[in-house]
Amino acid sequence: MFIPAPAALRYAVIFALLAQAQAHAAAPAQHQKCPSSTPVALRQDAASAEGACRLPVDDEAGPLPLSWSPWTHRPDCIYGRSGAGTKYCAFSNSRHGARGVSIVTTPETAADVLGMLDQHVGTTEPLADNSSTTGRQRQAAFRIVDVPGKGKGVVAARRIAQHDEVMLDYAALLVHMAFATDVPAWTGYRVLHTAAAQLADPASVLGLGQSSGQAADPLENVLRTNAFHTSLGGQPHMALYPLVSRINHACKPNAYTRFIPQSIQVSVGAARDIEAGEEITISYITLGQTSAERHKALQQWGFNCTCALCTAGADVVAASDARRRQVDALRGQAVEAFQRGKPYEALRLTRQVLGLLPAEELFPLYSEQYENIARIYWVLQDMERAEENARLSLDVLARQGYIDSVTPGHLDMLWRQFERERTEEQ
Repeated sequence: MFIPAPAALRYAVIFALLAQAQAHAAAPAQHQKCPSSTPVALRQDAASAEGACRLPVDDEAGPLPLSWSPWTHRPDCIYGRSGAGTKYCAFSNSRHGARGVSIVTTPETAADVLGMLDQHVGTTEPLADNSSTTGRQRQAAFRIVDVPGKGKGVVAARRIAQHDEVMLDYAALLVHMAFATDVPAWTGYRVLHTAAAQLADPASVLGLGQSSGQAADPLENVLRTNAFHTSLGGQPHMALYPLVSRINHACKPNAYTRFIPQSIQVSVGAARDIEAGEEITISYITLGQTSAERHKALQQWGFNCTCALCTAGADVVAASDARRRQVDALRGQAVEAFQRGKPYEALRLTRQVLGLLPAEELFPLYSEQYENIARIYWVLQDMERAEENARLSLDVLARQGYIDSVTPGHLDMLWRQFERERTEEQ
């Protein structure tokens, strides 16, 4: 099947790379190995799976901290309204990293992701405006500053090369997506505020921007304004990354987010070379949309974009919109041609897409196009060209930081993916 998806993490190779890790993370809690932080008293007897834990825990686990370890606070739980009543709890570990972490989720999901508390939490701190560039801060790539008309923003403290890491951050607050609709508002707000208050640094969350006109509570407003969607234990969650949340939007951004699999961390990479003093930007919406589509999509954040592309002359905006519409149309036509058994037409159309990408700086689409070309040559049984383009696709992902390096195993996974697609279509 031809890949029409624009996001790098939807590429077949990424799914293949994550499949084993996701399967492990979603395994029943009784088969999990205890994190090293879990006291021996919580481990099951020798007749059970080695190192397995008596999980999940909730507010009924017991009166002592030992009963709900490794959480540093007793879970604060409420029942949802759907079905038999799903239980959601605020699970907090105030000793996780510098600011702690709180997760509002089901006890089962919390049990599935306990291993993340054993992971080293990396984070990069901004260079303070009044600090000297000594010690740890000499390596800081960014400053958090006031940006006229935008509130807080992030600027480069030094020159940052393309694909280099700008920032590393971890989630301070994660909330199950169903929580917002499945619990009564007033009790839901109480649990959310409990989760924030139990962080080591509650201000890192409570001090974030609020721009939503639909929120009835300040913390709900923070979530609506700043949260990313992520997966936790195989379930959709909202995640707040306090440092990343300070980065403003641009429709032709100079940076992008790289979510780290099976972790609550996210890295920000440079989409191109960034000069010292330049504002660092990411896109809050899918790249490649026209000006009208972008304007509509950004209304959920309650602002009109004033980035260089949106404020360019009418002729520049019109030319950009025309190229973006052409990219979208060609990608659709290539998919259709491939599905109709016309690989050479699909190849021609995909190469046209590649030719249009540089002008619009649509860097997430490069790997997709090379992978699609590899898929076409694989169907044509031209393995030399299939491998050449597969390597180009993987090289892009490696440069962008989505994979560490290209190995023969990556190619094998791609060939298996192509074979599965062919089998499913027959």
